[in-house]
Amino acid sequence: MKVDKDVMHYDYLRQPGHSYKKRKRLYIVNRTRFVIMSLITLIILSTLITYLAGFFMSEATTNHEPLKIEVMPGDTLWDIAASHNYYEEDIRAVVYRIKQFNDLNDGTIYTGQVILVPTSNH
Repeated sequence: MKVDKDVMHYDYLRQPGHSYKKRKRLYIVNRTRFVIMSLITLIILSTLITYLAGFFMSEATTNHEPLKIEVMPGDTLWDIAASHNYYEEDIRAVVYRIKQFNDLNDGTIYTGQVILVPTSNH
């Protein structure tokens, strides 16, 4: 008895209730429309990915802990405020916040003193 390998293979792959249909092949009918839609999809996806990455990175890198600065000889409160003015606001406001943050009444600082400089403008 001779067994036909093709028939055996066909019976092996065939499952009950399943009909074998040849898949229809997709063709690009209008190349211009395809390119435009592909570019629009690419722009939307890249914008979404950039937005989400920026959102998660900003949450991860936001650090509201104050900086510990050791006062060096010749440093003034105004110099420290000017060198740590990250939000480019009025220096008087930065000095005022540093004074409040460190409970400095008259703004006098001493060499070797460690003061805390707030990193957020709130």
